[in-house]
Amino acid sequence: MFISFALVAVVVGYVVGPAAWQWTAATDRQAELSDYTDRVFEQFTNISAPPSDTDLVAQLKAASTSPQAGPIVLTYHDIGYNSSEYTVTPEAFASQMQLLADAGWQTLSAGQLSDWLDGKPLPPHSVQITFDDGAHGIWQYADPILARNNQRAVAYVITGFVGTRNPYYATWSELTRMHASGRWDIQAHTHLGHIEIPTDAAGHTGPFLTNLQYLPEANRVETPSEFRTRVSEDLLESKKQLVTHGFPEPQFFAYPFSAHTEVAGVEGVLGEAVQSLFKAAMLDTPRAAVATRPSELAVGNVDRMDMTSDVSIETFAERILAVSPISPAGVQPLSIANQWTTYTEDHVRLTMDDSGGAVIDPGPLGYVGRLFAPLKTGLWNRYTVDAVLGGFGRAGEGTATGLTVLTKDPQQVDISVSADSYTISQLKGTEVRVLAQGKLPVAGSHQAEVAVDFGSVTVKIDGRQVSSTPLVRSGTYVPAGGIQLTGYRQTAESPVPRVLELSVR
Repeated sequence: MFISFALVAVVVGYVVGPAAWQWTAATDRQAELSDYTDRVFEQFTNISAPPSDTDLVAQLKAASTSPQAGPIVLTYHDIGYNSSEYTVTPEAFASQMQLLADAGWQTLSAGQLSDWLDGKPLPPHSVQITFDDGAHGIWQYADPILARNNQRAVAYVITGFVGTRNPYYATWSELTRMHASGRWDIQAHTHLGHIEIPTDAAGHTGPFLTNLQYLPEANRVETPSEFRTRVSEDLLESKKQLVTHGFPEPQFFAYPFSAHTEVAGVEGVLGEAVQSLFKAAMLDTPRAAVATRPSELAVGNVDRMDMTSDVSIETFAERILAVSPISPAGVQPLSIANQWTTYTEDHVRLTMDDSGGAVIDPGPLGYVGRLFAPLKTGLWNRYTVDAVLGGFGRAGEGTATGLTVLTKDPQQVDISVSADSYTISQLKGTEVRVLAQGKLPVAGSHQAEVAVDFGSVTVKIDGRQVSSTPLVRSGTYVPAGGIQLTGYRQTAESPVPRVLELSVR
């Protein structure tokens, strides 16, 4: 079977890290279960951290906050001294946790994340610390460091590998002690599914949860029904093992390798199984700042940032600051010209004119969008935008200036205004659905007021309501997203789109 380009990228960029520490056959892993399963190894309590950089402490203390925000979630794998990219040294981890403690940041439990999914705001200046796989270093090194700082974490455990690899993985006794301390929540990361499986007779492999397995004895790949059974049984067994060993039933699941897009023929099967068994699933992005996106939340996923061995303390703080949320209450986006990006979220400085307005120039025959701080505003779900959209000269000149709300959410709404008309539209899948359109008195600019609430998006142009669009909620998903400014020019003679005023409340 062929693996999609996106999945190949995930496998190449991620599997070579943590997967290098996994064995190649689940049966081999099970065979290695030994007296290590219940052994408790010595903890290292003497790992010290140098004094935190006072400038970084001040920056984190001053970081923006918002009640309309998702969790900042960090992912670690092992803490120790091996050479893997996915192993952070105890000293580096101690410095990172010390910085959070000195800056007054709170670490979140699995229960607090669950409460957030139910609609309860997160505490300001909070972050969740997570560990994937259940490597032994979380007991020997991470736990004493967390204890010293009165911090907590979440461990996503491969239940079938507990106590194996003599002893790469933490034991059940160690995990039990971690949970009993009140510092740790133990969650699911498959039973025996954190491996690659054969996908064809030529020996190609792919992640267990997203590929049809090649069955050499039958000289074929498994059927979709067999795939569904194999995946579901592994997920169920991971939950069963945790409960059997005395832990609360897990609410959350972390995708191994962050691979969650199935090959052709079984699309949606894995997501359906995960959503039926867990409250949410955790993704993982290495080497970048990332915040939970509305499109992922809509299908039950939470985004995390991977902390690898090459992350300096400055980069650690920088990534947290990059996703620290901005509140919509009273913000003046045009006064923060360095917080704008392209639609693909590449940073770009907003071009301003002499009057303090924004120039949104795509060039002739062009269309362009500028997003306001998408990593910091991506989960805004209740706000009102006031904007003056202009740059117009006369009717029919081929210029349109626009405003988008709930940007990148599956229910985003686009407002486009020209000298003498308006169009309100919504992207549904790959199709644009026109919600309302009409004529306006010819003018150089028009006032737009767009109110986003939990149940609707209401648009007024020049003080007159022209559209009210209902929003659909589903489970823990609430439509959310920040704002975007857009510009369109039909010809070289078309005036340059401008946003003369912009405020959010």
